[in-house]
Amino acid sequence: MDQVSDKVSRPHHGTILIVEDEDLMLRLLKKFFSRHGYVVLEASNGEQAIEIYRNNKQQIDAVLLDMRLPHKTGEEVFFEMKAENAAVNVVMASGFLEPQARMELTRAGIKHFVAKPYELSELGRIFESLVKNQ
Repeated sequence: MDQVSDKVSRPHHGTILIVEDEDLMLRLLKKFFSRHGYVVLEASNGEQAIEIYRNNKQQIDAVLLDMRLPHKTGEEVFFEMKAENAAVNVVMASGFLEPQARMELTRAGIKHFVAKPYELSELGRIFESLVKNQ
């Protein structure tokens, strides 16, 4: 089956925005989620993420947001997205996050945290749950 018909025949599971400044990781995540039937939007910095979210918030089911980004932190991006849509589904990815910051972000509405390096299978389960419960 060629790639075009493969994309048409695969079920659409939802639309996710991946915000990751490491190009190799961004490509890997896009490939992973696309193969699992998601439409993937991508941003490599905080300002781009906010612009993409504002323009597509009606279609985006969930966001994978790296904590450390150029131009704006993941935390700043989250709060700007939340101002656009209080029910935004965000999964925060970080190599390390202080327990106090994690607690505050959980109270503010972050749905899940994943520690880098993370397992793709874990991300798959998290996003499947988030999108299914929309």
